[in-house]
Amino acid sequence: MISLLYLIFWGLYVYVMSVYVASSYWIILWFITGALVSFIATVLFIILHFPYMKWTKVTNRYKYYVTRSTSHWLVVFFMRLKIDIKGKENIPKDGLLCVFANHKSYADPFIVFEFMNRPTTFTPKMSVYKAPLIGLWLKYLGAFPIDRSSDRNTARAMVDAIKVIKDGMVMTIFPEGGIKDRNDEKMVAMRAGAYRVAMKAGANLLPVSIQGTTQIKHRAPWRITKINVVIHPVVSYDEIKEKTTAEVADLMFHKINNHLVQETKAD
Repeated sequence: MISLLYLIFWGLYVYVMSVYVASSYWIILWFITGALVSFIATVLFIILHFPYMKWTKVTNRYKYYVTRSTSHWLVVFFMRLKIDIKGKENIPKDGLLCVFANHKSYADPFIVFEFMNRPTTFTPKMSVYKAPLIGLWLKYLGAFPIDRSSDRNTARAMVDAIKVIKDGMVMTIFPEGGIKDRNDEKMVAMRAGAYRVAMKAGANLLPVSIQGTTQIKHRAPWRITKINVVIHPVVSYDEIKEKTTAEVADLMFHKINNHLVQETKAD
């Protein structure tokens, strides 16, 4: 929806300026300036949704549709990502669920939106959560902010996150605790505590391997970056409920990383 709206705004601007102002060679100028005008118009349209985002449930389908549509617009027109996704059949259609993936780029959450058709939220660090507009949007999606400066705030947010998961929201977590190495596709660290939310909520775990995001910073926005996503079979809560968080972390570390190692060798 958002991508189509962006193109409609762009086309209308070019048409109106060509017909009512000047045509001929001026159309090149209208085409260039139209990109900016349509971007601003699209952003304003998205902002108009903020009241709706605020007063609806985190699991609201239209809210998630707008979020996912906005994300797709950014992925296609500005990040220039071409995403190949394998294993969509492994995504459970219902039930409590947490997604875990390697994290090498700020584009990773947008990539998750490309394959996750269930209402989904994230665990951003506090600096992202405090960003204008983005922070509000994350709040309305029921995001679980990580405040590393305060264990009390993190514990309080964890209680809210567990409730959000039990209400049916899929929680996406990048268990490395931030971007540790932008040049290595593999996970280079693992915070066992990242799995505590899922285990306390009694949620199933969905491991995901994302490959190619280390190249985005060298290519976007002018060149297309190919991203490969592999969604692995779900790890049920029954399989890990007797394990410690450290054991679960090790299990997920290898499920996600083994594929990335294989892909790197193949390249």
